[in-house]
Amino acid sequence: MPQVQRSSDLVEMHSEKAISFGLGGIVCLVISGLLFAYRGSTELFVPLSIVLAIIAASTICYAIYCLAQVRKVTSVAVTCPYCKATNKLLETPSGDFTCIDCHRLIPVIDGQTLPVNQVRCGFCNELNYYSEKTDVLLCEYCNHEIPIAHEDGFISRKKIASGFSIQDDDRMYELVLLAHGHKTEELVDCLQHMLALNRNQVKQMLGELPVTLLTGIPKRKAEMLKAQLVTHEAAADYRPLAS
Repeated sequence: MPQVQRSSDLVEMHSEKAISFGLGGIVCLVISGLLFAYRGSTELFVPLSIVLAIIAASTICYAIYCLAQVRKVTSVAVTCPYCKATNKLLETPSGDFTCIDCHRLIPVIDGQTLPVNQVRCGFCNELNYYSEKTDVLLCEYCNHEIPIAHEDGFISRKKIASGFSIQDDDRMYELVLLAHGHKTEELVDCLQHMLALNRNQVKQMLGELPVTLLTGIPKRKAEMLKAQLVTHEAAADYRPLAS
């Protein structure tokens, strides 16, 4: 899945740099002033005071530059077809990306957001969303697979492999996250939605790999969740629980 960068992430990055370098420059300037004020008769600390003053001027100038970059950030607004939240991106998306609000995967083809449809699960009667890009639809509430009709009226065998029939493998599985790639922010968003955790909890989890994400889930759900993680360059595996 192509990397999608949000304008808010770029603004946050420049802002953090501006604050860090700005505060660092102010601290250096204060220390430089104190060293110069209490230089004594030997003026031993004058050279160090000058060096700190130069460092302070440089860091403050860089902080001002970062603030200027914040003002230059432009964005493309994309409305989530699920929750109608506005996602501000740096450019028109070339592929699917995760909504910043509902954390669902927004389907995109040729830069255009696809409309989504709703279908009721035949088992629990809850509504689920799907688009024309959906290959397999698992109910978000009961984990049963929901068959989806094609435009020609037929239903793919791939999509109903276990939908309303007895599953061959009725064991429970655990999903384990083994490693993560470069798409850390996208993976954090995905895990937030998957595990109902806040960002700090997810980031702490990523620092303790390998880690078990979910346990006691059916094989089909484990396969689906593993596929989601793989799209964010993460390495994951699912294992049957001991009887």
